[in-house]
Amino acid sequence: MKRYLKQPVQGYLHTKGRRIYNEADEEVLLCGWGTGNWMNPEGFMVSGVAGMHGFTSMEDKLQYNIRFDRARTMNDSIRELCGSDYARSFWPRWYRNHLSEADIKAMAEAGCNSVRLCLDASGLLFEEPGITWNEDSFEMLNDVLDWCERWGIYAILDLHGAPGGQSGVSCDNGIDNVPRLFMEPESYDRALILWEELARRYQHRFIVGGYELLNEPISTPQWHYLLPKLRKFYEDAIARIRQVDKKHMIILHGAAFAHDMRLFDRGFDEECGNWCYSVHSYWFTPDMNDFYQYLEPSLRLEVPVWIGEGRGSDKAMAVFYEMMAEYGIGFNLFCWKSMDNMSDSDHGFLHYPMPKGWELVVKYIAEGGPRPTYKEAQAMFDEMLELCKYENCSRRESINVYSQRRQGIVLPAVGYDSYGGQGVSFKGSWDYGNAFNYRTQDHMKMVGKPGGVIPGMFDPPMKKADPLENLLLELSDNEFANYTIYKVETSCPVSFTARAISDTQLKITCGDFEKVMEIKAGDELQKYSAFVLDCGEYYTVKFTVESGSIQLENIFFD
Repeated sequence: MKRYLKQPVQGYLHTKGRRIYNEADEEVLLCGWGTGNWMNPEGFMVSGVAGMHGFTSMEDKLQYNIRFDRARTMNDSIRELCGSDYARSFWPRWYRNHLSEADIKAMAEAGCNSVRLCLDASGLLFEEPGITWNEDSFEMLNDVLDWCERWGIYAILDLHGAPGGQSGVSCDNGIDNVPRLFMEPESYDRALILWEELARRYQHRFIVGGYELLNEPISTPQWHYLLPKLRKFYEDAIARIRQVDKKHMIILHGAAFAHDMRLFDRGFDEECGNWCYSVHSYWFTPDMNDFYQYLEPSLRLEVPVWIGEGRGSDKAMAVFYEMMAEYGIGFNLFCWKSMDNMSDSDHGFLHYPMPKGWELVVKYIAEGGPRPTYKEAQAMFDEMLELCKYENCSRRESINVYSQRRQGIVLPAVGYDSYGGQGVSFKGSWDYGNAFNYRTQDHMKMVGKPGGVIPGMFDPPMKKADPLENLLLELSDNEFANYTIYKVETSCPVSFTARAISDTQLKITCGDFEKVMEIKAGDELQKYSAFVLDCGEYYTVKFTVESGSIQLENIFFD
């Protein structure tokens, strides 16, 4: 399917084969943002410690950030700095300021049709003997769902922090980095009770797109022996939910940060058959060869897969998410909002500045420095509560522009469309691969860019050279490549950079537009103008070599 930016929000979502549909039986690609720092904040995206200290590794961040690494330790630090009464009043204000109707409206206007609401169990169910619901938090959540309905965005209820913790790392807001959910019968039972309560409260709300039972369970290797208990939890939770709610879609994760697919050796939700699984994908290479291991359970079990959390470079997102749409796979970016001036500031679309004097808090947390006075600390946290509001944030527009292929992007030529495959979206006859082993199944010739970088044998995985930045697409007689852009809202000049290996006749077409260009052979990459697109929902531009040979670098949609 073509990835229109605004998929329809109409009625409950359900799965059918490897696709997700609404109640009008229209296919829906879930595309949106995750609220990672809202009910389940993570210290490295809130405190500013990482940026101020110039940490370069996660180990350094954890070592210095342990007193502000999750909502639980953040609460302890706020209590120490501001007092117990202040700490109790902080979180209701944080929840409401950090995610407001203005945020939901902005997501809808940015082309999203979904938001992943990262829930923390301790914010909904008091960590006290017995079962006592935090009705103020449920009232706040009800407001968020009302806004989602008003602005046409499906809300995915994601249990990011389960009772006892499910991941074994700080993102689950556990008391330590141990997945106690699977070790403590009381925590296990409370998680089941919580899901039953969520289903009871929201069974009649179609705007809830799905129940995401656990975020990134059993993530680190030493806990993988608990995988059978994870399967048992899914079976028990689905049974509890289905006792009261047979309408909502269920979303499951594998272990190892949602990368281990071994759990999906059979189907789940036998009664309703309305489930899918989620994978998390960060800083990926946009190549189906790399993604196949995550797609394979979908092909085998005939269920949808969703990229429920991830990010990448701007160009990689533009290419990768278009590839995923061919398989009915939507995406959710992480995360919507974070504090600015950090080494990790690229995590968020919205960034809010640090409060004045915040370095005093950072030194207290990270270095054991002097504690600010209660009055000073309260003033800083009060300011942070104001600064995190939507209207006080700056925006990184390129994330939405590239992830949704809007006007203003530069597409690498080797990021051509894949929908339809060989002979439809592209055509090549090259059998020998390329230096990056990138998209070799397409038989498209790709060569190293002059002055570019090729992969080294001993390059660390996170430092590997990028094929999108270092490869040119070489087209010869009758070969072609297509490039699609969405939501053109003003006149849009199309241009490209290329060099001809031999004198080349290049035909560029797009609907009724057609231009044939004679390009002389040369050694240097040059920029050429094609034509100007009018406003429209989407356009596909096709580059065909009628004679000769040319190397394309980038396609510009200005």
